[in-house]
Amino acid sequence: MPVHTEMIKLTTKPYRFYDISDNVQKIVKESELLTGICLVFCPGSTSAVMLNENDPTLWKDMGKVLESIASERKVWQHAENAHSHIRAAMLGASITVPVVDSKAVLGQWQSVLFYEADVKPRQREIIVTIVGEFEE
Repeated sequence: MPVHTEMIKLTTKPYRFYDISDNVQKIVKESELLTGICLVFCPGSTSAVMLNENDPTLWKDMGKVLESIASERKVWQHAENAHSHIRAAMLGASITVPVVDSKAVLGQWQSVLFYEADVKPRQREIIVTIVGEFEE
């Protein structure tokens, strides 16, 4: 089965959400995949990819929830950034979405979001892998 893989490069700041939906859609469209699946994966243990609404007020609320569950002020065994690892593990490292007619299918309010859980700015590479039936 044909496979197409590309990277999204992102410069991040700590505890920020980024909408990468347009990047993903562009990769899917340019891949010429007709029908299949699109996997979005972030390597690294202090970042996450998720589907949710692109709303900065919601991002603030999610940040408050993450802080309440895995506070950076708590003393952890892994002292430097344990809370970053815990937050990333809770949110997950990948999502898979269907592709139909050369478009990643998202719900009305769904966006592909990247979350930087680490304590410092990072250079991230998000891997987008598309598998399915391609145009000939």
